[in-house]
Amino acid sequence: MASDPEVPVKALRRLGWLALGLLLGGGGVAAAFYFVRPGLPQYAEHRYAQAAAPGALTATWFGVTAVLLSDGAHALFIDPFFTRPEGFFNLVRNREIAPDEALIASWLRRAGVTKLDAVLVSHSHYDHAMDAGVVARLTGARLLGSASTANIGRGAGLPEAQLQVVASGDAVELGSFRVTFVESKHAGATGGAPTGDIVGPLAPPARYLDYRQGGTYSILVEHAQGRVLHHGSAGFVPGVLKLRRADVVFLGIALLPDLPTHLAEVVDAVGARRIVPVHWDDFTRSLDRPLLPFPLVVDLDGFFDAVGRLRPDLQVQTLEAGAPVALFPQGAAP
Repeated sequence: MASDPEVPVKALRRLGWLALGLLLGGGGVAAAFYFVRPGLPQYAEHRYAQAAAPGALTATWFGVTAVLLSDGAHALFIDPFFTRPEGFFNLVRNREIAPDEALIASWLRRAGVTKLDAVLVSHSHYDHAMDAGVVARLTGARLLGSASTANIGRGAGLPEAQLQVVASGDAVELGSFRVTFVESKHAGATGGAPTGDIVGPLAPPARYLDYRQGGTYSILVEHAQGRVLHHGSAGFVPGVLKLRRADVVFLGIALLPDLPTHLAEVVDAVGARRIVPVHWDDFTRSLDRPLLPFPLVVDLDGFFDAVGRLRPDLQVQTLEAGAPVALFPQGAAP
């Protein structure tokens, strides 16, 4: 979701006014449509909970597109986002927000993270990048992403030595990982408003809309145990992934436009037979509360039904927030 993350600004405002109207006017069926968030039973049915043996490559999801990858010796964090400023209407009204450093530190402790090789950012909307500079500073990690992401890092107090601006096709060795950033596109009719770049250090507090997209990447992570594609936003550049290979795709599903084409251009293109849906949860709610689908713009039931119909041989595996799993069979606990 965008940008007011992966939802165009006008659409978010319409959603906000709809919610207010339902609260004030009663709303019946329409209120149920807004407040009842279907899809969680199917999400639970697809739960993947493979315990990991020592040395296994694990993945831990923390809502939105925040994914921690670790083999015990080295670790990467993609799009870390723990602050999750609460209040849908604060988002609609473009209020000032800031990373909650104490909360971020608490979640890193809970995840057992003391050191990271790198923090990787797919694009610079607040729900992907706002906490990234603080996470890098607390863990000594390099922060990799666009020039806009680097300016978020500068605003968080990172020295230049910890910042690395990447371009599409750039491959970087990070401990036991090889990471390649691949040009992508943002979901949504606006191309992911607010578009454009963050042109100088972004020191919080800043407004939601100050976190401009700065371009979007798919992130391919290769490890001796397997290959993972992180595709956080449901857009794509036609044909760009055909020369890449991945075993599992973390697939953003907010604002999915044309699912058959999306599966062909992203999942089929890299030869993956497993997908993990991400970016479906309402990120205006704390991560300590039960996750719910983002209203109106995410259709979890429709996604599961459509994938089952279009790709019956494709494994859809869902994760519990904060629970690490072994990504590949060779790393599974006996």
